[in-house]
Amino acid sequence: MTQPTSTEERRAYWNKTAALAVTNEAAFVELYNEFFPVVYKFLLSKCRNGEMADEAVSRTFLNMYAHLAEYDEKRGAFSTWLFRIAVNELRMLFRAKQRSLDTEWDEGFDPPAPEQVSPEAMALRRERDAELHDALMRLPEREQKILTMTYWMEMSAGEVAEELGMTAEAVRAVLSRSRKTLKKYLEEG
Repeated sequence: MTQPTSTEERRAYWNKTAALAVTNEAAFVELYNEFFPVVYKFLLSKCRNGEMADEAVSRTFLNMYAHLAEYDEKRGAFSTWLFRIAVNELRMLFRAKQRSLDTEWDEGFDPPAPEQVSPEAMALRRERDAELHDALMRLPEREQKILTMTYWMEMSAGEVAEELGMTAEAVRAVLSRSRKTLKKYLEEG
């Protein structure tokens, strides 16, 4: 099957392919071949550790395979669903790594005390994060995806453009417009 080029056509194509992949091995292989490099690059950019990225991407695709029948395109794009799995797997690995670091210190090791964050500062941060999340959710899905790929996945405008079937100039224009809209939403409170 020839892959479409427009963003909406690509989204529909991968959503359909995900539905087929539940029972069709060729569709599953196509999903894997398309998304494995992108997910791996994303995970590697987040953890900056090849071993951890390898583990996280493996767990992501095992989890995808185990839960593919539960994917519902009405709740969002397949790529969004898959990246949610990847983020959760990476978080679990970070937690596990932190727990192991907490228990593997030598008795003579005296680490510096962590900076204390006041409850007020934590509450303000949670409030800011919630406001930003709410503002992001008000944006169209394409703008959300471009912002996420640019700032969270640290992809260049060219990489985002290639992934979404756009030009780099169009990506930069959408980013500029999205940032202004987000700022307006955040100022409105």
